[in-house]
Amino acid sequence: MTKIHDLRSFIQALDENGRLVKVDKEVDRVHEAGSVIATAEAESGKAVYFDKIAGSDIHLAGGMLASMDNVAVALGVSKAEITDHLQACLTKLIPPVIVDESEAPVHENIITGDDIDLAKLPIPVHAPLDGGPMITGGVIHSKSIHGGRQNLSFQRMHVKGKDYSGIMINDWRHLREFYTEAEAEGKALPISIVCGCDPVIYIAAGLRSDEDETSYAGAIRGEAIKWVKSVTNDIYVPAEAEVVIEAEIIPNKREMEGPLGEFTGHYSEPWESPTLKVKAICHRNDAIYQTINGASFEHINLGNVLTREPLLKNFTSYVSSGVLDVHIPPYGDGFLALVQIKKKLPGEPKNVALAAMMTYVNIKNVIVVDEDVDIYNPADVMWAVSTRVRPDRDVFTVPYSQGHEMDPCSNRAGLQTKVGIDATRDAELSKTIQRVAYPKVDLNDYIAK
Repeated sequence: MTKIHDLRSFIQALDENGRLVKVDKEVDRVHEAGSVIATAEAESGKAVYFDKIAGSDIHLAGGMLASMDNVAVALGVSKAEITDHLQACLTKLIPPVIVDESEAPVHENIITGDDIDLAKLPIPVHAPLDGGPMITGGVIHSKSIHGGRQNLSFQRMHVKGKDYSGIMINDWRHLREFYTEAEAEGKALPISIVCGCDPVIYIAAGLRSDEDETSYAGAIRGEAIKWVKSVTNDIYVPAEAEVVIEAEIIPNKREMEGPLGEFTGHYSEPWESPTLKVKAICHRNDAIYQTINGASFEHINLGNVLTREPLLKNFTSYVSSGVLDVHIPPYGDGFLALVQIKKKLPGEPKNVALAAMMTYVNIKNVIVVDEDVDIYNPADVMWAVSTRVRPDRDVFTVPYSQGHEMDPCSNRAGLQTKVGIDATRDAELSKTIQRVAYPKVDLNDYIAK
């Protein structure tokens, strides 16, 4: 199989594994590209590569990590091994290495000054009610204006002009800390936005860590990520990136941006957000711009699932050695956590649920089930909730908890009530009630050839 080291090799590997839709006809970036990506995700979870986008000489790719099948290709493991593989990588970081310009194809084309024009990039207007073209698939590389380690994160950017954009920054992001510090001194905050690179960098960007997430990306890939210094600032970016937008977030300047189809499955409200000025656009020859459909499974996988399932397993396993498996299903928008345990004590599931809520601010609802329930099958989970839960005893709430501000059930600051559900068997009932289970057979043995 193709060795993955950048977006191009990932696209090739997806194609080799039957996980790519290749679109040869010219496609409109306004709504049409987003609809194609959404349809591919809904029907097969496959990624999409667009050869021609109207009004741009740059190719477009989307839905790259829209399914666990695609993620498995990106990591070179089976679907069943994804969580354990990522969990193991949390403790063996591999720092990036700086390479010479000659090894940095991202600087094959450097656009500055009056030649900068974001409209030349195939930035889509994804969903029908989005407020305009949005940079959604950009991994923001940033750091404090006083130096220190770099940070990776995702933030939406509403394009408003050829070199001008809004940027929504969540209050709990490291990027917000960097920007608040710079703004207090009346200074702009330099950032570099990577739109297309090795998928492990996208996965690592979903992790909130006090380490440089690029080292986590190196651990996932099993070798150091190659870095090169940006042209207009001191931030380092992947040398094999497809497109990098170098910019400065302007101090003390806010504008309304949005709405956007968000990971909650709803359109967000317009927000008064900071703004940024583009200083340079760098890209490879024959570049491929990477985007993420808002409100897609890819959006949820990157922001809420891939890097948080390993943490969820760590937190819950700390309070119970009986934890067997965990899952943050994309259909729960990152707000739902499922934990499968081999229960030893009656109150154990509640402790596990509380630990799950502490894993990450987004996790609001937790369902704990027995070992005979498949947490990857929603019907099986709902069966357990329907037949093993006594609400007066097995459901508990944690009022006035900190959640995500974009959760429609939270207030503007993210304040909400969290819910834990113990959907495990009652010890006494287990002695008298047994679940129906038929032996599995190979149907090929019973079908006429």
